Formats: sequence, C-alpha cells, structure tokens
Amino acid sequence: MTLVVAHRGASSIAPENTLEAFAMAIELGADVVELDVRRSTEGGLVISHDPLPARNAPTLEQVVDLCAGRIALDVELKEAGLEEDVLRVVADADFVVTSFLAEVVVTTKQLRPDVRTGLLLQTIPAADVPADFLAPHYSLIDQVPGDGLVVWTVNDERLLGQLFADPRVAAVVTDDLALALAVRSDTER
Repeated sequence: MTLVVAHRGASSIAPENTLEAFAMAIELGADVVELDVRRSTEGGLVISHDPLPARNAPTLEQVVDLCAGRIALDVELKEAGLEEDVLRVVADADFVVTSFLAEVVVTTKQLRPDVRTGLLLQTIPAADVPADFLAPHYSLIDQVPGDGLVVWTVNDERLLGQLFADPRVAAVVTDDLALALAVRSDTER
C-alpha cells in the first residue's frame, strides 16, 4: 500500500506545522506526518518551514510527544548542523530524515547508518547521494530511476490516482489529506 504523508500535518484544515495540524492528521488517518525542523534564535529545535521561526512554533520535542506511538514522522531538516540534536530527540520515534540538502543526508548516515534517509529533489541531482530513497517533486517522477519513491506535494485528484497506481511510488506527500485518503481507497478497490 502506498503511504499518505500529511505535508506539514493536515495543512488544508489547520495551520501548517502546528500541533493542531499534526493531531488532525492523526485523527484523519494519515500514515506519516511531514514536518520542517529549524534551529530557533534561542537555539532550540522548532517546527517551521521558513527561517526565523515564529515564537509560537512548536518544538520538535512537543511534536514527538504528540505523535509517539500514533504516527510515523518524516522529519525534514531545513538547515545543516541539526542532525545530531534531531537524532537525539527523535531516537525513540518511528521516523525518517529527509532534506533538500545532500550534506544533511550524508551527515545523518554517518551519525546513524541505521536511520532511513531521503533526498528531496526539485531537480535531478548531478551526483549520487547515499540516501535510502529519493523524494522527487511530482513533475520529476519520470526522470528519477528506481523504486520506493516519495513524491511531493500532490493535491490533484487525477495525479493522486496515477501515483497510487504506480508501483514505483512508496508514498505521496499531500496538503489535501482527505482527498488523498479517498483516492487511495478508490485505487485499492
């Protein structure tokens, strides 16, 4: 079964990257929640897509506590240099580490070879990166070789149906969790 990944939580019905969005993703039945991790100006690990996170951004610890034993985490590192601290916080969770930054994937593997890592792709990389899986934007899927792809961020019903039927795709990241879950259910029939 292709996994449904809630992009920044249930971001179509709750503010993205918030505890509310993650709780809603769990309630709606997502398989995984994706979250963006940055270092706050105070030095802690916070959940924020953009630099200089808002003061009210949840901490990584809060998200791990909320999700522990309930849902897997796709922990996207937005900056290099967070790897060791992130791995310490998520050590007991069900998680993967993803990033657009090849050095984050490499460092994570050096620190913890057992942790599954994914390289997010906006373009086709010039060199191989020792990631466990590739996570291309949906527009690149036919240019990326291999299986086990995690395709992002898909909110179109027709495209969701195609991806859920594609044997190369292991997971689909979406903002529209309810639509993706409905399409996956229809595709599996």
